[in-house]
Amino acid sequence: MKRSRVIGIVDLLALGTVVAVVSLTAASAADAPFLPGITVADNFPRGCVDCHKVSGSQDLTVNGMLKKVGEHPDVTKAVTTVPTDCALCHKKGGAAPSLNLVMHASHYRDPAKSYFITGYKGACLNCHTLNLKTGEVKVKSGPKNW
Repeated sequence: MKRSRVIGIVDLLALGTVVAVVSLTAASAADAPFLPGITVADNFPRGCVDCHKVSGSQDLTVNGMLKKVGEHPDVTKAVTTVPTDCALCHKKGGAAPSLNLVMHASHYRDPAKSYFITGYKGACLNCHTLNLKTGEVKVKSGPKNW
């Protein structure tokens, strides 16, 4: 009789351990940060041009969006790489506001209305890369798509 009682306790301890491990694994997977290129696949390796593109009848390219704003000079010929070439004017002390201020304000100003946040989870690594060895952060870029 004592032998079956010992086996029952061992079985309960084993079951408890399995439940704890499964619970912790599920919690850690759900709580893992959304870091494209680190914890999940990077679906936007070229940054701006991978998100801002023609979608159906909507021209969501950077150039298309600038045309909608209507207050931006035509950059059709001047820009070949986005956002690298944008930073030629959009730099600290430049002719236009700094690109980092313009981009962060436009993407984060109104979180409830920002598709960058609601659709793309507002992840910094959608636009930036992070070198895990050095800690260096860079802005992704790619050839213009207009």
